[in-house]
Amino acid sequence: MRLDDAARPPKARRVWLGLASVVALVAAYTLLSNAYRVVDPSLLPDPLRGLLRPQILPPTQRIVDAFVQLVGAGAPLAGGADLHPGDHIGGLVEQRVTLQGSLLVSTYRVLIGLAVGGSLGILAGLLMGWSRAVDEYVHPIYILFRSVPPLALITYVMLWLGHGTAHLLIPIIYAVFATVVIPTYHGVRDVADVYVKAARALGAGGRLLLSRVMLPAASPFVLAGLRYALVIAWMTTVGVEMLMGDDGVGYLLIGGGLWSSRLEVAGDPAVIVVGIVGLALVGYAMDVGVRVAGDRLTQWVKR
Repeated sequence: MRLDDAARPPKARRVWLGLASVVALVAAYTLLSNAYRVVDPSLLPDPLRGLLRPQILPPTQRIVDAFVQLVGAGAPLAGGADLHPGDHIGGLVEQRVTLQGSLLVSTYRVLIGLAVGGSLGILAGLLMGWSRAVDEYVHPIYILFRSVPPLALITYVMLWLGHGTAHLLIPIIYAVFATVVIPTYHGVRDVADVYVKAARALGAGGRLLLSRVMLPAASPFVLAGLRYALVIAWMTTVGVEMLMGDDGVGYLLIGGGLWSSRLEVAGDPAVIVVGIVGLALVGYAMDVGVRVAGDRLTQWVKR
Protein backbone atom coordinates (compact mmCIF):
# COMPACT_ATOMS: atom_id res chain seq x y z
CA MET A 1 0.00 0.00 0.00
CA ARG A 2 1.29 3.47 -0.86
CA LEU A 3 1.60 6.16 1.80
CA ASP A 4 -0.88 8.44 0.05
CA ASP A 5 -3.44 5.59 -0.06
CA ALA A 6 -3.02 5.05 3.69
CA ALA A 7 -3.52 8.75 4.38
CA ARG A 8 -6.75 9.03 2.38
CA PRO A 9 -10.02 8.99 4.37
CA PRO A 10 -12.54 6.15 3.84
CA LYS A 11 -14.77 6.36 0.79
CA ALA A 12 -17.94 7.14 2.77
CA ARG A 13 -16.16 9.96 4.57
CA ARG A 14 -14.91 11.41 1.28
CA VAL A 15 -18.47 11.40 -0.08
CA TRP A 16 -19.80 13.24 2.97
CA LEU A 17 -16.95 15.75 2.86
CA GLY A 18 -17.69 16.39 -0.82
CA LEU A 19 -21.41 16.91 -0.12
CA ALA A 20 -20.59 19.20 2.80
CA SER A 21 -18.37 21.36 0.58
CA VAL A 22 -21.15 21.70 -2.01
CA VAL A 23 -23.72 22.62 0.67
CA ALA A 24 -21.31 25.19 2.12
CA LEU A 25 -20.78 26.69 -1.34
CA VAL A 26 -24.53 26.97 -1.99
CA ALA A 27 -25.12 28.49 1.47
CA ALA A 28 -22.34 31.06 0.98
CA TYR A 29 -23.68 32.00 -2.45
CA THR A 30 -27.23 32.31 -1.08
CA LEU A 31 -26.08 34.70 1.66
CA LEU A 32 -23.98 36.75 -0.74
CA SER A 33 -26.62 36.95 -3.48
CA ASN A 34 -29.28 38.08 -1.00
CA ALA A 35 -27.06 40.58 0.80
CA TYR A 36 -28.67 43.48 -1.08
CA ARG A 37 -31.86 42.84 0.92
CA VAL A 38 -30.22 43.72 4.23
CA VAL A 39 -27.33 45.98 3.19
CA ASP A 40 -27.69 49.20 1.25
CA PRO A 41 -25.45 48.71 -1.83
CA SER A 42 -24.72 52.46 -1.97
CA LEU A 43 -22.79 52.15 1.30
CA LEU A 44 -20.41 49.54 -0.11
CA PRO A 45 -17.17 50.11 -2.04
CA ASP A 46 -17.44 50.34 -5.82
CA PRO A 47 -16.42 46.71 -6.66
CA LEU A 48 -18.92 45.22 -4.20
CA ARG A 49 -21.59 47.76 -5.12
CA GLY A 50 -21.44 46.60 -8.72
CA LEU A 51 -21.34 42.91 -7.80
CA LEU A 52 -24.08 42.67 -5.16
CA ARG A 53 -26.92 43.33 -7.57
CA PRO A 54 -29.53 40.77 -8.65
CA GLN A 55 -28.83 41.78 -12.26
CA ILE A 56 -25.27 40.49 -11.82
CA LEU A 57 -25.47 37.99 -8.95
CA PRO A 58 -28.93 36.41 -9.18
CA PRO A 59 -30.36 35.18 -5.85
CA THR A 60 -30.55 31.44 -5.33
CA GLN A 61 -34.36 31.48 -5.29
CA ARG A 62 -34.33 33.16 -8.72
CA ILE A 63 -31.96 30.48 -10.03
CA VAL A 64 -34.26 27.76 -8.72
CA ASP A 65 -37.24 29.44 -10.39
CA ALA A 66 -35.35 29.67 -13.68
CA PHE A 67 -34.39 26.00 -13.40
CA VAL A 68 -37.99 24.93 -12.87
CA GLN A 69 -39.17 26.99 -15.85
CA LEU A 70 -36.40 25.75 -18.15
CA VAL A 71 -36.96 22.10 -17.26
CA GLY A 72 -40.66 22.43 -18.05
CA ALA A 73 -40.26 24.83 -20.96
CA GLY A 74 -41.72 22.34 -23.42
CA ALA A 75 -45.09 22.42 -21.66
CA PRO A 76 -47.64 25.18 -22.27
CA LEU A 77 -47.79 27.96 -19.69
CA ALA A 78 -50.39 27.59 -16.99
CA GLY A 79 -53.59 29.53 -17.69
CA GLY A 80 -52.51 30.31 -21.24
CA ALA A 81 -50.47 33.33 -20.10
CA ASP A 82 -48.93 35.42 -22.85
CA LEU A 83 -45.18 35.67 -23.20
CA HIS A 84 -43.68 39.09 -22.79
CA PRO A 85 -41.38 39.82 -25.75
CA GLY A 86 -38.66 41.10 -23.39
CA ASP A 87 -38.84 38.11 -21.09
CA HIS A 88 -35.80 35.96 -21.69
CA ILE A 89 -37.17 32.74 -20.19
CA GLY A 90 -40.43 33.40 -21.97
CA GLY A 91 -38.54 33.55 -25.26
CA LEU A 92 -36.88 30.22 -24.56
CA VAL A 93 -40.20 28.66 -23.57
CA GLU A 94 -41.75 29.97 -26.77
CA GLN A 95 -39.03 28.17 -28.75
CA ARG A 96 -39.52 25.00 -26.66
CA VAL A 97 -35.92 25.21 -25.42
CA THR A 98 -35.49 23.05 -22.31
CA LEU A 99 -32.48 22.54 -20.09
CA GLN A 100 -32.56 18.76 -20.40
CA GLY A 101 -33.00 18.93 -24.17
CA SER A 102 -30.09 21.34 -24.53
CA LEU A 103 -27.86 19.14 -22.37
CA LEU A 104 -28.85 16.07 -24.37
CA VAL A 105 -27.95 17.74 -27.68
CA SER A 106 -24.61 18.96 -26.37
CA THR A 107 -23.80 15.57 -24.83
CA TYR A 108 -24.51 13.90 -28.17
CA ARG A 109 -22.03 16.22 -29.89
CA VAL A 110 -19.42 15.60 -27.21
CA LEU A 111 -19.80 11.82 -27.57
CA ILE A 112 -19.51 12.04 -31.36
CA GLY A 113 -16.36 14.11 -30.95
CA LEU A 114 -14.89 11.60 -28.51
CA ALA A 115 -15.78 8.59 -30.65
CA VAL A 116 -14.45 9.94 -33.95
CA GLY A 117 -11.73 12.31 -32.80
CA GLY A 118 -10.55 9.96 -30.06
CA SER A 119 -10.27 7.01 -32.45
CA LEU A 120 -8.35 9.06 -35.02
CA GLY A 121 -6.12 10.55 -32.33
CA ILE A 122 -5.27 7.17 -30.83
CA LEU A 123 -4.49 5.77 -34.28
CA ALA A 124 -2.26 8.73 -35.19
CA GLY A 125 -0.49 8.60 -31.83
CA LEU A 126 0.15 4.87 -32.18
CA LEU A 127 1.57 5.24 -35.66
CA MET A 128 3.78 8.16 -34.70
CA GLY A 129 5.00 6.43 -31.56
CA TRP A 130 5.52 3.04 -33.22
CA SER A 131 7.26 4.15 -36.42
CA ARG A 132 10.09 6.64 -36.35
CA ALA A 133 9.65 7.32 -40.07
CA VAL A 134 5.98 8.22 -39.59
CA ASP A 135 6.93 10.38 -36.62
CA GLU A 136 9.52 12.33 -38.63
CA TYR A 137 7.09 13.00 -41.49
CA VAL A 138 3.86 13.59 -39.57
CA HIS A 139 4.95 15.23 -36.33
CA PRO A 140 5.85 18.65 -37.85
CA ILE A 141 2.51 18.79 -39.65
CA TYR A 142 0.69 17.84 -36.45
CA ILE A 143 2.48 20.59 -34.50
CA LEU A 144 1.40 23.15 -37.12
CA PHE A 145 -2.26 22.11 -37.08
CA ARG A 146 -2.34 21.71 -33.29
CA SER A 147 -1.61 25.43 -32.99
CA VAL A 148 -4.87 26.32 -34.75
CA PRO A 149 -7.76 26.89 -32.29
CA PRO A 150 -10.73 24.61 -33.08
CA LEU A 151 -13.20 27.50 -33.25
CA ALA A 152 -11.08 29.13 -35.96
CA LEU A 153 -12.14 26.32 -38.32
CA ILE A 154 -15.86 27.07 -38.21
CA THR A 155 -16.01 29.66 -40.98
CA TYR A 156 -13.72 27.71 -43.29
CA VAL A 157 -15.66 24.47 -42.76
CA MET A 158 -18.87 26.32 -43.60
CA LEU A 159 -17.35 27.38 -46.93
CA TRP A 160 -16.86 23.69 -47.74
CA LEU A 161 -19.92 22.07 -46.21
CA GLY A 162 -22.38 24.89 -45.63
CA HIS A 163 -24.37 25.55 -42.48
CA GLY A 164 -25.33 22.18 -41.03
CA THR A 165 -24.39 19.46 -38.60
CA ALA A 166 -20.91 18.91 -40.01
CA HIS A 167 -19.66 22.44 -39.38
CA LEU A 168 -20.60 22.00 -35.70
CA LEU A 169 -19.04 18.57 -35.26
CA ILE A 170 -15.76 18.98 -37.16
CA PRO A 171 -14.22 21.51 -34.72
CA ILE A 172 -15.12 19.20 -31.81
CA ILE A 173 -13.62 16.17 -33.55
CA TYR A 174 -10.52 18.19 -34.37
CA ALA A 175 -10.13 19.38 -30.76
CA VAL A 176 -10.40 15.84 -29.38
CA PHE A 177 -8.04 14.48 -32.02
CA ALA A 178 -5.36 17.08 -31.26
CA THR A 179 -5.69 16.41 -27.53
CA VAL A 180 -5.47 12.61 -27.67
CA VAL A 181 -2.50 12.31 -30.05
CA ILE A 182 0.25 13.44 -27.67
CA PRO A 183 -0.63 11.22 -24.63
CA THR A 184 -0.91 8.21 -26.93
CA TYR A 185 2.33 9.09 -28.69
CA HIS A 186 4.27 9.40 -25.43
CA GLY A 187 2.58 6.33 -24.00
CA VAL A 188 3.98 4.25 -26.87
CA ARG A 189 7.38 5.93 -27.08
CA ASP A 190 7.98 5.85 -23.32
CA VAL A 191 7.32 2.13 -22.82
CA ALA A 192 10.21 0.79 -20.74
CA ASP A 193 12.85 -0.64 -23.06
CA VAL A 194 13.24 -3.67 -20.83
CA TYR A 195 9.69 -4.80 -21.69
CA VAL A 196 10.34 -4.53 -25.41
CA LYS A 197 13.67 -6.39 -25.17
CA ALA A 198 12.13 -9.13 -23.03
CA ALA A 199 9.24 -9.59 -25.47
CA ARG A 200 11.59 -9.74 -28.45
CA ALA A 201 13.79 -12.24 -26.63
CA LEU A 202 10.74 -14.45 -26.16
CA GLY A 203 10.04 -14.30 -29.89
CA ALA A 204 7.31 -11.65 -30.01
CA GLY A 205 7.00 -10.13 -33.50
CA GLY A 206 5.64 -6.76 -34.56
CA ARG A 207 1.90 -7.44 -34.25
CA LEU A 208 2.22 -9.49 -31.05
CA LEU A 209 4.59 -6.95 -29.54
CA LEU A 210 2.13 -4.15 -30.31
CA SER A 211 -0.97 -5.93 -28.97
CA ARG A 212 0.54 -7.60 -25.89
CA VAL A 213 3.19 -5.11 -24.76
CA MET A 214 2.88 -1.67 -26.32
CA LEU A 215 -0.88 -1.19 -26.16
CA PRO A 216 -1.34 -2.41 -22.56
CA ALA A 217 1.65 -0.35 -21.40
CA ALA A 218 0.35 2.76 -23.18
CA SER A 219 -3.29 2.32 -22.11
CA PRO A 220 -3.02 4.46 -18.92
CA PHE A 221 -1.67 7.34 -21.02
CA VAL A 222 -4.41 6.88 -23.63
CA LEU A 223 -7.17 6.86 -21.01
CA ALA A 224 -5.71 9.92 -19.30
CA GLY A 225 -5.69 11.66 -22.68
CA LEU A 226 -9.33 10.74 -23.29
CA ARG A 227 -10.28 12.06 -19.88
CA TYR A 228 -8.63 15.37 -20.62
CA ALA A 229 -10.11 15.36 -24.13
CA LEU A 230 -13.56 15.13 -22.54
CA VAL A 231 -13.00 18.55 -20.95
CA ILE A 232 -11.74 20.00 -24.24
CA ALA A 233 -14.73 18.50 -26.07
CA TRP A 234 -17.19 20.21 -23.74
CA MET A 235 -15.39 23.55 -24.00
CA THR A 236 -15.34 23.35 -27.79
CA THR A 237 -18.94 22.17 -28.04
CA VAL A 238 -20.31 25.04 -25.99
CA GLY A 239 -18.16 27.52 -27.94
CA VAL A 240 -19.37 26.16 -31.28
CA GLU A 241 -22.99 26.29 -30.16
CA MET A 242 -22.55 29.88 -28.97
CA LEU A 243 -21.17 30.95 -32.32
CA MET A 244 -23.22 28.98 -34.84
CA GLY A 245 -25.58 26.60 -33.06
CA ASP A 246 -29.35 26.65 -33.13
CA ASP A 247 -29.67 24.38 -30.09
CA GLY A 248 -27.60 22.95 -27.25
CA VAL A 249 -26.37 24.50 -24.02
CA GLY A 250 -24.28 27.08 -25.84
CA TYR A 251 -27.40 28.38 -27.57
CA LEU A 252 -29.22 28.44 -24.23
CA LEU A 253 -26.37 30.47 -22.69
CA ILE A 254 -26.45 32.96 -25.55
CA GLY A 255 -30.16 33.33 -24.98
CA GLY A 256 -29.16 33.92 -21.37
CA GLY A 257 -27.70 37.27 -22.27
CA LEU A 258 -24.19 36.72 -23.61
CA TRP A 259 -25.53 37.81 -26.98
CA SER A 260 -28.97 38.95 -25.89
CA SER A 261 -29.45 40.90 -29.12
CA ARG A 262 -29.54 37.57 -30.97
CA LEU A 263 -32.90 36.80 -29.38
CA GLU A 264 -33.82 40.44 -28.77
CA VAL A 265 -34.50 39.80 -25.10
CA ALA A 266 -33.10 41.21 -21.89
CA GLY A 267 -30.28 39.14 -20.45
CA ASP A 268 -31.11 36.97 -17.47
CA PRO A 269 -28.10 35.91 -15.37
CA ALA A 270 -30.17 33.23 -13.65
CA VAL A 271 -30.48 31.35 -16.95
CA ILE A 272 -26.71 31.58 -17.45
CA VAL A 273 -26.10 30.16 -13.96
CA VAL A 274 -28.59 27.34 -14.58
CA GLY A 275 -26.81 26.44 -17.83
CA ILE A 276 -23.39 26.54 -16.19
CA VAL A 277 -24.52 24.35 -13.29
CA GLY A 278 -26.10 21.88 -15.73
CA LEU A 279 -22.84 21.73 -17.70
CA ALA A 280 -20.86 21.18 -14.51
CA LEU A 281 -23.07 18.30 -13.36
CA VAL A 282 -23.13 16.49 -16.70
CA GLY A 283 -19.41 17.02 -17.22
CA TYR A 284 -18.67 15.70 -13.74
CA ALA A 285 -20.83 12.62 -14.29
CA MET A 286 -19.10 11.85 -17.60
CA ASP A 287 -15.67 12.37 -16.05
CA VAL A 288 -16.53 9.92 -13.26
CA GLY A 289 -17.69 7.40 -15.85
CA VAL A 290 -14.45 7.69 -17.84
CA ARG A 291 -12.36 7.45 -14.66
CA VAL A 292 -14.21 4.36 -13.38
CA ALA A 293 -13.96 2.67 -16.78
CA GLY A 294 -10.26 3.51 -16.94
CA ASP A 295 -9.63 2.10 -13.47
CA ARG A 296 -11.33 -1.15 -14.43
CA LEU A 297 -9.40 -1.46 -17.68
CA THR A 298 -6.05 -0.74 -16.04
CA GLN A 299 -6.36 -2.60 -12.74
CA TRP A 300 -2.98 -4.17 -13.41
CA VAL A 301 -1.34 -0.74 -12.95
CA LYS A 302 -2.34 -0.55 -9.28
CA ARG A 303 -1.36 -4.15 -8.69
